[in-house]
Amino acid sequence: MQNTNTNWHKWQQFFASRSDRQLPDLKSSDDYESVPRSVARSLAIFQLGESGGGTVVEQARQSTIPGIDEHYADAMKLFVAEENRHAALLAICVRNLGGSLISSNWTARLFVYARRLVGLRLKVLVLLAAEVVGICYYHLIATQLPQSRLRSILTQIVNDERAHLHFHCSFLRTQTNSQWRRKVFTVIWRITMVTAATAVLIDHRYTLRDLNLTIGIMWRRWTIYSRQAEKLVTNCPALPRDVSPESEPSNARKTSHDAMRGRYQTAFLAGSVE
Repeated sequence: MQNTNTNWHKWQQFFASRSDRQLPDLKSSDDYESVPRSVARSLAIFQLGESGGGTVVEQARQSTIPGIDEHYADAMKLFVAEENRHAALLAICVRNLGGSLISSNWTARLFVYARRLVGLRLKVLVLLAAEVVGICYYHLIATQLPQSRLRSILTQIVNDERAHLHFHCSFLRTQTNSQWRRKVFTVIWRITMVTAATAVLIDHRYTLRDLNLTIGIMWRRWTIYSRQAEKLVTNCPALPRDVSPESEPSNARKTSHDAMRGRYQTAFLAGSVE
């Protein structure tokens, strides 16, 4: 039997510790002439997908399913605010690349439709799939870019998304506390990931081509990350202290605002798929 006790207050504190981060100045002296125009379009699509999310907060607040409390709803609200911050960061990236923001896209609508169609459990599963896609895609784009503020912003988003992945895995772990529930999760999770990955490969094919990123590279990355997320939910492995808001500080001196922020900044799976 899995241990499904989760300290959602710790997650709330974790997100709150990062909630005052300021957006960078829009003006930039970096030269992005060598960056393919297709990158701006791709980031505009992801920018649209990072917006919204208010319905999941309300659903979390009203939910009576076991394993969550009011602190979970508060943490979810702060998570959504962080996703909206990502949307603002991506808007900066798109504008710096000379691109334009968009108001509609079929893959963004697909994720939104999937989230609205189902209850909280499956909604969080879809959010988890979006985190896996985002981690892989933002990271691979960043590795193909020269050292610049654009690359720094994408790297920051990747680090945030890895923490988000742990947050959603913690919730789903509370909902898969029996063998049959874990089997159901695994089936739905793998179908969701294949669907999400396929949609992104189709919609961002020109960017992948322009950055010399093959389908094989993308698919291997998604497979690695999606299986790691699956294991976090179904196997409940011990998490490193620096990425688990459920861990208590080992040093009483590390309780300041900045120390709390730094403690959780270490990326999920950092270096394991480089």
